[in-house]
Amino acid sequence: MSLETDLLKLARSLATRDRGRPKQASLRRAVSTAYYALFHLLIREATQRLLRGPALDDHRPSLARAFKHRSMKRASLAIQSGGTLKYFGSVAAPSELRVVADAFVTLQEARHHADYDLSTPFTRTETLTLVNQAEFAFECWKEARKQPAADIYLAALLVYPADH
Repeated sequence: MSLETDLLKLARSLATRDRGRPKQASLRRAVSTAYYALFHLLIREATQRLLRGPALDDHRPSLARAFKHRSMKRASLAIQSGGTLKYFGSVAAPSELRVVADAFVTLQEARHHADYDLSTPFTRTETLTLVNQAEFAFECWKEARKQPAADIYLAALLVYPADH
């Protein structure tokens, strides 16, 4: 099983582990883990498409480290809000790709809240909604990845300017 699939399963396990009143640590870690599941799915897909074939396997981890959270969010926001990407122009993003981009933005914002803003507690319902969104994004990606727009999106995740 892949890292991202393991992370997605772990997110659900953390969100449902405590009976009765769940611990904030479990809920917050579930939210963060759901985000990282999608983050790693997209990076794996991008690095495999950019560096094809087993001869380049050893180089993918180095390329993976070049992806930046902020750039990935900006590219996702562009897909989410109409598909006009700097460097790439207008992209006809299928609905499945928009679901993935929307989930990325939502989960990244929730992860920041979970990891850095302790002023508002998470509920199990809210956490499960976010985990469900990540799972749905995984399902949508299975279709989105077949479209030409997916390659453009994956490249944009790497090169999109963080300050655009």
